[in-house]
Amino acid sequence: MVSADQGSYAPDRQRWTVVIVSFMSFMVGLDVLVLMTALPTMRTELGADAAELGWTINAYEIGFAALILTGSSLGDRYGRRLLFLAGVAVFTLGSLWGALSSTIEMLILARAFQGLGGGVATALSIALISAVTPPERRGAAFGVWGAVTGMAVALGPLVGGVIVHFLAWEWIFWLNVPIGVALFAMTRWQISESKGERPPVDPVGLVLSTIGVVALAQALLRGGDAGWTTPSVLYAIIGGLVFLAAFLFWENRNPAPMMPLSIFRNLSFTGGCGASFVMGVSLYGQAFLFSQYLQFALGNDALGVGFRLLPWVSLTPAIAPVVGRLTDRIGERALVATGFVLFAAPFLVIGPLTMSGSTYGALVVPLLVAGIGVPMTYVTMVSAVMRSVEPARFAIASGVSITIRQVGAVFGVAVAVAVFSSYGDFTTPDRFVDGYGPAATVLAVITLVGVVPSLIIRPLTGHAPAPADTGATHAPS
Repeated sequence: MVSADQGSYAPDRQRWTVVIVSFMSFMVGLDVLVLMTALPTMRTELGADAAELGWTINAYEIGFAALILTGSSLGDRYGRRLLFLAGVAVFTLGSLWGALSSTIEMLILARAFQGLGGGVATALSIALISAVTPPERRGAAFGVWGAVTGMAVALGPLVGGVIVHFLAWEWIFWLNVPIGVALFAMTRWQISESKGERPPVDPVGLVLSTIGVVALAQALLRGGDAGWTTPSVLYAIIGGLVFLAAFLFWENRNPAPMMPLSIFRNLSFTGGCGASFVMGVSLYGQAFLFSQYLQFALGNDALGVGFRLLPWVSLTPAIAPVVGRLTDRIGERALVATGFVLFAAPFLVIGPLTMSGSTYGALVVPLLVAGIGVPMTYVTMVSAVMRSVEPARFAIASGVSITIRQVGAVFGVAVAVAVFSSYGDFTTPDRFVDGYGPAATVLAVITLVGVVPSLIIRPLTGHAPAPADTGATHAPS
């Protein structure tokens, strides 16, 4: 094995890697938002009820979370590019399966399969960027990645509205197929392989982590509809927590763990992961509710919802690269904390405004401010996590942080549904607003909690070179 040296950071290789993996992340993010705009059409054409339509989203989220840790661990051992290629291939095949689905059951299975590939590819994309980028320039690289990924959020509702209006819902999946094939070919051509440590495979850890994450995720997703005291939900939550506790116990005792718990001794890594969880809760919870507020309470169609989300999401492509470069200069701690405040404050205002009967125009400025806070936090927390670990652990570090964020995401939707249901319902627009205002406010308060883990991120004091013997290899394509 050879260590990471300056040859590993060839500018052309680094640029190609950032571009390719960013567009893969763009596809993965776009697919969730695009599908949401097509749900009413799919309900009619596939004869699906509300619960089945919900599972087209939930199946993807569960699949996404299921194999992130497993894929990341195997990526460090067998090759990050190899596992990234596997993720791209599975995501593309899942898209083909979705396009050909003629029943809602087939589509749900296709979405779960698609999510498996999307989760692995996303985790490995961050590791691949870190492997080819010098530590002192990783913030800028993640800024570009964040900008392209953020475009999925900005364009998703609009793309979905256009596809449903002018084509058919199946084209949401058909469009992924040629793009996925092209990204697969470009990855083999332009991205170098990189590896980390090669300990023995940890099958017990792989099984315990996968069962624990899947059990907890599906229980949190079902709890709002089925009821939190329903035996299947309650037992799944308890079982998921037990399996995850067993996973941590095993990893602590295993001499060759898939997730070395020692990485949590690094305060920047732990702070970044804590921020990642809070961001998952707040971002997914607020997006889940606000898009429905625009549609149900204000009476917008899918295309109208897309346009009215633009103030919140359109600044991400411009803000993320600037924040990334600033991170390389001053570090992550202050930027993560500031980002959480800028994200929380607007929704502390939006909740009461909606309940007072304010029009959409009164929400534009708060949404613009939130549109600065989200990319500021998202880019810098990823940078904090990846700058804190040695090259040999890039993939597993990325996988841990994304898994934590994904669990936060499903928890955020569960919190949103629970608070909303306590105060309102879907019977009338006014009753929806009765539930939306308190839920948005609770989520905003949770967002402020993200300042706490951000404060334990270490300040930037310089960039140490990669360790001389990390086990990282960089073989030519």
